[in-house]
Amino acid sequence: MDVNQDLGPLKITCTSTRCRDNLHCFRLTQRQRREGPAGRCRTCGIELVDWKRVHRREIRDAKHTVAALQLELIRHHFWHLTLTEYAENYARRKGRSKLLDAVRHRIKQAVWSPFHPLQGRQTPRETSANANAVHYAQHATASCCRACLEEWHGIPTDRELTEEELANLTELAMLYILEKIPDLDSKGQHIPRNPHRHVQGPAGLVTRQETHAH
Repeated sequence: MDVNQDLGPLKITCTSTRCRDNLHCFRLTQRQRREGPAGRCRTCGIELVDWKRVHRREIRDAKHTVAALQLELIRHHFWHLTLTEYAENYARRKGRSKLLDAVRHRIKQAVWSPFHPLQGRQTPRETSANANAVHYAQHATASCCRACLEEWHGIPTDRELTEEELANLTELAMLYILEKIPDLDSKGQHIPRNPHRHVQGPAGLVTRQETHAH
């Protein structure tokens, strides 16, 4: 089933569900958390994820983690979404070696601290003109905000990440990108930038420029 054929990106939020298609949301409301049990779908109540196993954050068990992530509608959406040309070119220009550093930098910038000023909105969605392959990977692997980190990776929202946690999140995001771009060159490719690409500028103004995201 390709859920993205009849659900455009703007219709899918972090709490969207399509339980009849086995696509759920495991982020509970505060009331649902109090009532228990934790880890169930907020809409239908089904318990599908082996949270103890997922929260071990073992990259050698990534296949299981990826399969579990795709039980959630928002994650499934990103795992089956085609990268935009801009997002793919961002990765191809860097190549695997530089992209690894870029992924680590971006995840650290977004979720290392529990006090990000844009908490919950610090990672652009695919509808943003500036969304690159790393942003897609963050949403797919639940490293986009601290609430998603707590839900999927068992990392408390009231402390900084550890280096080990950051390394694990980086590797998981790289797995996503390499699944999307399996022929990604190790050293990067020269891809001319489009000087006339329209991007969203300050105060909603549209500018004609090619951005240089980290």
